[in-house]
Amino acid sequence: MHWTILSEHEVFANATPTDAEHNAIEEVMVGQARLILARAADGTATITRLISPHARDYLREDWQPGMPYRGDV
Repeated sequence: MHWTILSEHEVFANATPTDAEHNAIEEVMVGQARLILARAADGTATITRLISPHARDYLREDWQPGMPYRGDV
């Protein structure tokens, strides 16, 4: 429960990616880990989320949100 004086529109305004530089959201499976990527118009991809059953995957610096995805993992 969240009590606020803000309207629902204001609270959830940034709930979905609306950044103009990102055109597509992709999912990539690497072993049992799922990487959620934001693909830019120029073809580069940035990691936005990691979903994994293994705690060690969350410690990988190259899989942290905001890091560029190289595709060679």
